[in-house]
Amino acid sequence: MASAAPIIPTGLLEQVVDALDSTDAPFLRFLQKSVHLEWLESEDNRLGVTRFDGDHNEMYRKRRLKLPPGEITILLNPVLLEDEALFRHTLVHELIHAAGLLEHDDEHEQLVDSIAPSPALGDSPLLQKLQSAVLGELSRKEWICQNCGFTYARTSVRKPLRCPKCARKL
Repeated sequence: MASAAPIIPTGLLEQVVDALDSTDAPFLRFLQKSVHLEWLESEDNRLGVTRFDGDHNEMYRKRRLKLPPGEITILLNPVLLEDEALFRHTLVHELIHAAGLLEHDDEHEQLVDSIAPSPALGDSPLLQKLQSAVLGELSRKEWICQNCGFTYARTSVRKPLRCPKCARKL
């Protein structure tokens, strides 16, 4: 595991603060004082997680009343040390949660991508490694084309839309 605690890159917190509206992000003004970063255990399957002092109901109450959130801990997976762009993307994702945007919705995704876009799969060795690990755990599946009889066998997350031989829908 990484020894020193992770740090927020220079200027990143300011970018998050500038991109958010305090109406939607009630903990925004407390970020500087409330947030601290730690590493997750390296065996953890999450890239990042945000933890608040209170339980779920208490956080929604503090959010509604615009009360200080208490201590906020952002835990990041040490594998992110391998990929600076994915580290920034994951950290911004968690900082936006820490600011009070608790849901994973389109607005959250757009904010994260506007501040720290996720690296493309081809540009990120870490994402490629994670994809290989996921695909390695999947069993091989077969699809048979009803038109030409071609058998399409591969390890895949989803069913192909068309036959690779005759291009008809599977």
